[in-house]
Amino acid sequence: MQFKRYFIFMLSVSTLLLGACNLAVVTPTPLVTATQVVIPTNTSVPATSTQTPVATLALTLPTPTLTLFYEPTATQTPSWLDCPLVITRNDTKSGDILHIRRCVDNLEYDLGPFSNGTYSAGPDNKFMIYVTDEGLVYFSKMGEQYITVIINLVKERFFTALNKKSKPEFVISFAGEAPYHKLVLYEKIYKQKRIYELPANLME
Repeated sequence: MQFKRYFIFMLSVSTLLLGACNLAVVTPTPLVTATQVVIPTNTSVPATSTQTPVATLALTLPTPTLTLFYEPTATQTPSWLDCPLVITRNDTKSGDILHIRRCVDNLEYDLGPFSNGTYSAGPDNKFMIYVTDEGLVYFSKMGEQYITVIINLVKERFFTALNKKSKPEFVISFAGEAPYHKLVLYEKIYKQKRIYELPANLME
């Protein structure tokens, strides 16, 4: 009877000892190294772009300056500071009218109308020459409103532009001394030049 109790006691002790030695196997968690990145599971990670970012420069342009005046046109009245003589061409339905003002004596008047052409005041502003694109050469003594045709270039048939009935580009200049002034006509397109004696009686 005592042996049975002793056996039961020893069996119980053995069972307790074996139960205490039956430890659970724990797998060690590796340490996080300095090169590893721990990302929480509840955080979304954006996709990595493979494109190289390009810096955009903001270009600042200067503010344009407002122009508070208009450019003068070919027919605008020039300043009277251009004295002693101011000639202004006015384009009208009847033709070109020249407005003339001589500041020495405040003489002011209109001359014309003319067809399209070019003009020039003579030496010392004593007279004026007007050459039309059709080949008529007009003479007018300064201060008088009379105009006189002194040359018909078409009849001479010298200038090629007029012979071809195209628009010439005449340049007017003068040579000689008063009262024997000479008119020098140069046509720029065909590079032709001719000199004419002006009638002395018209300048008396």
